[in-house]
Amino acid sequence: MTTQNLARIISPKSKSDITHPKTTTPRFDSLSPSIRKPDFNNRHQGSQSLKELSNENTCQEHLLQKNGYTISRVNSLKQRIKTNTFIKHMYASRGYLTESATAFSDNPNQITFQASIDEIIVGTVTLQIDSDKGLLADELYQRTIDEFRKKGRKVCELSKFALDPQHSSKEIIASLFQVAYIYAHKIYKATDYFCEVNPRHAGPQKRMFGFRQIGKQRTCPRVDAPAVLLHLEMNYVDEQITSLEGSSASEHRSLYSYFLTKHDKVKLVNKIQSKLIEKQLSSRLQTKTKQNQLPFTDNWVKAPLTFDM
Repeated sequence: MTTQNLARIISPKSKSDITHPKTTTPRFDSLSPSIRKPDFNNRHQGSQSLKELSNENTCQEHLLQKNGYTISRVNSLKQRIKTNTFIKHMYASRGYLTESATAFSDNPNQITFQASIDEIIVGTVTLQIDSDKGLLADELYQRTIDEFRKKGRKVCELSKFALDPQHSSKEIIASLFQVAYIYAHKIYKATDYFCEVNPRHAGPQKRMFGFRQIGKQRTCPRVDAPAVLLHLEMNYVDEQITSLEGSSASEHRSLYSYFLTKHDKVKLVNKIQSKLIEKQLSSRLQTKTKQNQLPFTDNWVKAPLTFDM
């Protein structure tokens, strides 16, 4: 099947001064989480209040910049609002329920990435690391996923893989996926990906990334659409990156040929680790400052520096 036969989404009108090579792009929609839009009249949204969100660093956390596009981690209120609008538009264009399609979350184990061209968002993907809250796919496929947990595997999930075909390309799709993969496998040591998708979008993910279906078709209540469960081992990703490094992208249907070289990947991993350490040190400094303003207590114990999610 060629990419022309894959499902397309209706994209929003973009600024006339944006130019980018038109590429017929496969969609990789995954089903979105059931999270309500935050109530801005409520001072406390989960573990973060609106005031805390407003005080977040407004500078975008650029992780990868190449060939006219940028991959960033969504970490500010402004970015979340823009990403949220984009996701809702993409899902609405396919007839999905949009109430649960949101980039707002109080789950610290959930990380959203966006791809943009000159400030215009062209793609998103959300990574969720397993925790006591579980994964979104547990709602329909917990028994299947639990089999991996029992074997000591560390599972994670991809969701909200939404793309604007007017501007996105295979390279941008590959870059979004690779950044999420680095966070999942290299930073948080995950071993297995799971992805809950509409059956008509399962084919492209199987061909492009090597996912395999391990869950029967069911109806996802979050978006009121059919869903199947896909699985991918991180070791397989490593093998494909190694075997296809330096090969011509036009010779393969797999998107791993668009991934960064080993040298560039190491640089990106080091950059991500540095940003995480810097963020933790900044957070610890703010906590210590607040503690200095409180009455002294000898019960305070300094916590070790870890990559908190």
